[in-house]
Amino acid sequence: MNHAEIERWYRLRNIKKASQVIIMAAVLSLLLGFGVIQYLKGAPHNDADQAASNGQMRIENFVYSSPGVRPWSLKAANAIVSQASTKIKLSHPTVVYEGGKGGKIYVTAKTGELDKSASRISGHGLVTIHYRDMKFTTGKIDYSDEKMRAETSSQVCLETTSLSLTGTGLLLSIPQEEIVIENNVKARLYDVKWVGPGQRLPI
Repeated sequence: MNHAEIERWYRLRNIKKASQVIIMAAVLSLLLGFGVIQYLKGAPHNDADQAASNGQMRIENFVYSSPGVRPWSLKAANAIVSQASTKIKLSHPTVVYEGGKGGKIYVTAKTGELDKSASRISGHGLVTIHYRDMKFTTGKIDYSDEKMRAETSSQVCLETTSLSLTGTGLLLSIPQEEIVIENNVKARLYDVKWVGPGQRLPI
């Protein structure tokens, strides 16, 4: 084997090694890229990042108040505000209404939506209405500033210290501080004294 053949043999060996290194690097790059894609697919998305990517803004400890004839105030754990819409999605909202007779009505829900342009607010899931010593629960509620009343067509339960009541449909008038359960009413009284004709039950 002469000098030229030896040099050619070393050159071929080096080319072979370099090819092997390039192939291994390419395989590792493919595996790494696949692993990153799978991780991103399975990784949980942050609500704030997702809201920002959709042109929305997340606000923690959201507060809103509506003046008018019958003012009300709203607090929520957080809110998703869209730049292209007047509707605001709410998490765990609490609304306090000022009744026309000096009373306060408290409404809470799991989720809700505020429509600022229409002055409407809705609550969904585990809706609770507290008024005086009465507690109403239902699945959803809608309030209109124009009508100054909240209403639902869902099943409603009422609990007091002396009364348990169920029914379907509810109308809540803010100015009159009047709550009407409309249909299929069933009630059970506890420890209530008898009253005379024309007198109201002590509830």
